[in-house]
Amino acid sequence: MRKIIPFALVLLLMNGCGKDSLQSKPSLKLNSISNNNIAAGDDLEVRLQLKDLEGDFLDTIWIKKLTTSCPRSNFTDSSLFRIPADLPRTKNFSGELILSLNYSIVLQPRCFKNDTATFSFWVKDKKGNKSDTVKTSPIIIIR
Repeated sequence: MRKIIPFALVLLLMNGCGKDSLQSKPSLKLNSISNNNIAAGDDLEVRLQLKDLEGDFLDTIWIKKLTTSCPRSNFTDSSLFRIPADLPRTKNFSGELILSLNYSIVLQPRCFKNDTATFSFWVKDKKGNKSDTVKTSPIIIIR
């Protein structure tokens, strides 16, 4: 019986700590992407589900592009997309973000050949908590 009680206390403490951290950070989930093959002139639409228990998420959406064969195309940026400032920041917030990645600005390979890229997204809240990073499947980008 002595071994069971300390084990139960450890489980309660672990659950208590985990619960607090989950409540504090925003949650981001990839709902869909419009296409896995993008040609010149096409845009890529990315739909993300944002949830935030406290509703204190910031307006910045971070994006990272990582390519397989054209390192000049890689970037990490926070200035491409903004969550509208007039969007109500309510408790238990849940909403879909629709991002349109323009071929000539974001997608176009910076090398003279086709490429494959993955895109990662994350958000932060006022307390500095970062959401999970969501990542697309590989996207073939035709030059």
